[in-house]
Amino acid sequence: MAATESRPTSPAESRAESRTESHAGSCAHPTRRSGRLTPLAIVIAALAILLGTTGGAVAAIVITGANIKDGTVTGADIKNGSLAGVDVRDNSLTATDLLDESRAWGGHRTAAIDDFLSPTYTPVVTKSLTTTRAGFLTITGTFYAEDDFNLEPLGRLFYTVQVDGKTVGGHRALTYNGQADGENGAITVVVPAAKGSHTVSLVAQEAGGGSFIFSGSLSVVYSPVGSTTGLVIAKPIAPRTANR
Repeated sequence: MAATESRPTSPAESRAESRTESHAGSCAHPTRRSGRLTPLAIVIAALAILLGTTGGAVAAIVITGANIKDGTVTGADIKNGSLAGVDVRDNSLTATDLLDESRAWGGHRTAAIDDFLSPTYTPVVTKSLTTTRAGFLTITGTFYAEDDFNLEPLGRLFYTVQVDGKTVGGHRALTYNGQADGENGAITVVVPAAKGSHTVSLVAQEAGGGSFIFSGSLSVVYSPVGSTTGLVIAKPIAPRTANR
């Protein structure tokens, strides 16, 4: 039997065989994918490396008072009800640090008034004050007076308090039981007060023969909250000429 001669492979046939083998290889491994990373995968990998090298320090940053500029945090930056007594250092706050603090004023008369005969209300003790915001004033006035035995008839003394020249709380009266008889007088009223300056006075008016006023005192307490009912802006008492 004659031997078969082998024919050299042409270039075209070599290229065809190469394509056939390549196609067969791709068919044999259908799940193989490209090794390239997508942009999202790169970002995730970078974040993982960053957090891994910092040991979570980024999430553990602590802000203290040293990081905050003085005067930059106001009441509007603090949530209502978020601060309690445990958040404030003991003895670190004073009355001047509080917007709505109560305040008190007082005044006393040190010199007696002899032969008091004023037919209209005249200040016995006066106190000027300033409120930082609208609120209420609790006013108490007290004094001691006697019938002036040098004058006739017996004295009769009316008294009340005035705020900015207005008589509030009605009138009170001292009626003596005899010559040189003495009586204590007291009055307390609560009145609303606007923000600003005010003048409060304990005033007296003689409606009899004459009085001797020994002393007087006035105290005023301001409160930012409160209420009052039945407040009377009293009309002046008609002056009466005393008979001597």
